[in-house]
Amino acid sequence: MSAVRQILILAIVTAAILAAGCMQTVVEPQPAPAAPSVNMTVPFPPIPVSSQDGVNLAYELEVSPIGNRTLVPEKVEVIDPDTGAILWSLDGELLAALYHPAADPPPTAAELESGTGKLPVPRISLWFKVGPDAVPDRLVHRLTLNRTESGLAPVTLTGGNVTVRNDLAPVVIGSPVRGAGWTAIETTAPVTHHFLTQITMNGATRVPQRYAQDWIYLDPVTGQAATGNVTPAKNFLGYGREIYSVANGMVVDVMDGLPDLETIYSAPPATVATAAGNYVIVDIGNQKYACYAHMVPGSIRVGVGDTVTEGEVLGLMGNSGNSDLPHLHFQVVTDTPSFLGAEGYPHVYRSFDVIGGVDQALAEEKTSGPDYPINRLWSEFGDFVTLSPQPVSQENNLTENRAVVRLP
Repeated sequence: MSAVRQILILAIVTAAILAAGCMQTVVEPQPAPAAPSVNMTVPFPPIPVSSQDGVNLAYELEVSPIGNRTLVPEKVEVIDPDTGAILWSLDGELLAALYHPAADPPPTAAELESGTGKLPVPRISLWFKVGPDAVPDRLVHRLTLNRTESGLAPVTLTGGNVTVRNDLAPVVIGSPVRGAGWTAIETTAPVTHHFLTQITMNGATRVPQRYAQDWIYLDPVTGQAATGNVTPAKNFLGYGREIYSVANGMVVDVMDGLPDLETIYSAPPATVATAAGNYVIVDIGNQKYACYAHMVPGSIRVGVGDTVTEGEVLGLMGNSGNSDLPHLHFQVVTDTPSFLGAEGYPHVYRSFDVIGGVDQALAEEKTSGPDYPINRLWSEFGDFVTLSPQPVSQENNLTENRAVVRLP
């Protein structure tokens, strides 16, 4: 083959290759999907409060999506930014129980003002314990969001920086009830109706019952809660027992005249006006208010403007208002004398003795069966109570959930 022909063939082949290359589609790299924008804040910073099992930190993480997005939290980690230690981690069923999505449709302006449980912004309730020597100065939160519905991998965001209020202290108070056999329920635990109830009123969302207790009286020997037929409320051993002022102060609000519910678990739908039943609220100083609920109608012995002293009888334990069975609902709030329109503030009891406990896991296991009605639980309540051979003295602590105690 001549040199001229070889050059021509090479030229043709080269031209063909170049032409093929010019016809190929150029694929531009696509940008990765933007991570969702979420504003994480802590509306009411945690105030450390001691109980028998450690120091409690209880607060809410508000997670506001920026833009039209639906949040699906998959995991939350609470971190001490000074050490990097993960103080608490939650996911699965526990996170599902503690997550409060925004209401759909959102609450109306009238509801936000008058009082509603509908949330305008999503929240996550956080309650965990640390050791007395391990209380952090600050907290930060790592939030993992599930994006499976969008076909995307989970994304992890960090935020919600907050200073722990080590500069504040719980209110130290006396006993609202007296004697041996009292159990405090729905307290010092993340999944309780007190802690999980978010109320928006006067345009602000608060947790008024954050540190509340429901006090139920048990026989200090048998652990029983009632005698005979447990359906009538008056057969409960705590019915009609005296309720005492926990501190010196002035009575600022009283409700009386609401009827007692004659049978247990028969409360009508709660309203803002009737939820606490017959009640007393006492100003105990420094913008803190002690609140006592569900008293027997006609038993309240004080009126608005009265000065009371610690240990003074305020009224008798009943079953009025939003009450399942006779008990004292007790809480301390700050800034506003209101059961539902104020922020819950921590309190500790000056002294008490732990004399036993209620096996909540066993009680839940029993009542989960179809052939074990809730009334039967209360008729057999002593089966779930273990009394200790030696009392354990406590000072300036909050009672643990389901502890059985003796109060001075």
